[in-house]
Amino acid sequence: MVTTLYDVAYFLSSSLLDALGTHLPGILGTALTNSGLIWLLAAVIFGAILLGASMINTIMLIWFERKMLGRFMDRRGAMHVGFAGLLQNFADGLKLFRKNTFKPREADALGYYSGPTAYMVTSLLIFGILPISSGWSDGSLPLTLLLALVIFSFAPLFIFVSAWSSNNKYSLLGGMRSAAQMIAYEVPILIAVVAVVVVAGSFDLTTIVNEQQNYWFWGPLFLALVVFVTGMLAEMERIPFDLPEAEAELVEGWNTEYGGMLFAFFMLADYLRALVGSILVVLLFLGGWTLPSYLPAGLTSFPLAGILWFMIKTYLVFGLFVWIRASLPRVRTDQLLRVGWMRMIPLSLLSIVLAVVLVAVRCLPVFGCLPPVGGT
Repeated sequence: MVTTLYDVAYFLSSSLLDALGTHLPGILGTALTNSGLIWLLAAVIFGAILLGASMINTIMLIWFERKMLGRFMDRRGAMHVGFAGLLQNFADGLKLFRKNTFKPREADALGYYSGPTAYMVTSLLIFGILPISSGWSDGSLPLTLLLALVIFSFAPLFIFVSAWSSNNKYSLLGGMRSAAQMIAYEVPILIAVVAVVVVAGSFDLTTIVNEQQNYWFWGPLFLALVVFVTGMLAEMERIPFDLPEAEAELVEGWNTEYGGMLFAFFMLADYLRALVGSILVVLLFLGGWTLPSYLPAGLTSFPLAGILWFMIKTYLVFGLFVWIRASLPRVRTDQLLRVGWMRMIPLSLLSIVLAVVLVAVRCLPVFGCLPPVGGT
């Protein structure tokens, strides 16, 4: 039986409450050992672990991007605060959280404050359902891929609400660009995901990873990978698809009127979404936490090996995103939408056809044979 992260949280909760219950008299001690209270504290511990892990990795992604962009631009990047600039992001975060947040006089208060908060919270929610290794979750959610994509698609609504409520024309233009861009690229993303589901036979991310035991899907489903990565770049609003911000044209786009802690929410949520996008690429196309079978077994037999290889793959995918940012210029809005509707959708439909052919053939000369569909 595989020990999951929630099992660890439940064990910590039970041990803590049992220890406290033995030192309290009568009914108080009995109340602390109630199964409902143990479950509630376990859920809090589970959420705290996820929050800590996601925030630490997000901060490391920002540092990683700064250093990579520095190398691409023939400079050092962040280097003065902490060893190799590792504490620079903490200093920047402290600065932003200490600043006052001023709401524009004519802005709608409800939308102005709830937009960034909802954008941040929904970005964090996805980490509760993404499997990071075989011992991360118990697989009790059979539609984890569908649920993750649904939560990921909430962003256009919150961005548009934040832009509209700011009562700023630059913000409104950025919000409209963002909504048009995200809707245009969500369609090919979902169709490309269908190609993976056709081959894997399941919407469960753990099953999709297990189906890649013979070969990873990036090879036979390379077209779906290209469509998915392109769509994710647009969803994350990264160069060359950063039209909603476009600081040279719209000051700072849909978050022009935000500063201090609310601006920090937007920044963190953007990198959280970049982390989620990288994780989804690894889960769907790069074998998740597994390694090819021809590699030595010792590489996957030590403790936490799955999490280690998974995070290495994730950072490599994010490094590709940074490489694209450093290499390509921003496209125009009409070009972006034309590519989304007229190029990405036909390519994603073609990827489904190739996936159906792969399922019918079952075996490829170079890659090998697919395992039984759906793990059956």
